[in-house]
Amino acid sequence: TAGVYELGSVIKAVTFAMALDYGTATLESRYDARFPLVIGSARIHDYHAERRVLTLPEIFKVSSNIGTAKMALEVGTERHQEFLRKVGLFDKLQTELPESARPLLPRRWSKLATATAAFGHGFAVQPLQGVAVVAGLLNGGHLMTPTVLKRSEEEAMAMAQTVIKPSTSDTLRYLFRLNATDGTASKADVIGYRVGGKTGTAEKVVNGRYAKGRNLASFIGAFPMDKPRYAIFVMLDEPKATPETFGFATSGWNAVPTAYKIIERVAP
Repeated sequence: TAGVYELGSVIKAVTFAMALDYGTATLESRYDARFPLVIGSARIHDYHAERRVLTLPEIFKVSSNIGTAKMALEVGTERHQEFLRKVGLFDKLQTELPESARPLLPRRWSKLATATAAFGHGFAVQPLQGVAVVAGLLNGGHLMTPTVLKRSEEEAMAMAQTVIKPSTSDTLRYLFRLNATDGTASKADVIGYRVGGKTGTAEKVVNGRYAKGRNLASFIGAFPMDKPRYAIFVMLDEPKATPETFGFATSGWNAVPTAYKIIERVAP
């Protein structure tokens, strides 16, 4: 809670929920990811470029920056900010813990800021806040303030704020589960627990600049995905590529298998 971090593609879950809830996208929507997205002098690339037209589930599975940015641009800058405000990402998360950092958002919401914030670039939040928002998107659309004190489900629901339609939450759960069976989070699919999740790999900011090769790798998940009861968040600071990861240092090769081991131990 005391620090904010760029969660990278983990934030794409928020963008997908927004586009689905506003009705600008459906599971049948398709986006052209054949070429980098050019906005002014900036070019947005995909890490693993597919260079083809992608369906919405494919954009989630391969974690396409281009497809996600185009989804946010369809929604529009003002409504994008409105949705982020609705899920609390413009405000400091308040819990019983005194240390609480405010999210770091783009200073100026240009067309480029909308496109890059859609996939978590230039946009930093508390890990606990990221978990709380994603949990609210997956549990039927009920955003709840986390607590370290015991409370009943009735008490929690009485305080909850409805942020998306139940049907949007259903679709998001489908995408999270699909990503664990057939996408970047497949190394978290613990047999018997129907895990779902989203990966994120973000370059760290060092002395005000993005440091190439110095990453924060994140995984956010939940289980069981048909009716989630537990959320899990794993972040690794500057993971290194190893022979076992075939030279990759991205989330799918480190944070995700770490989550697998945690779930395997704690879920029973």
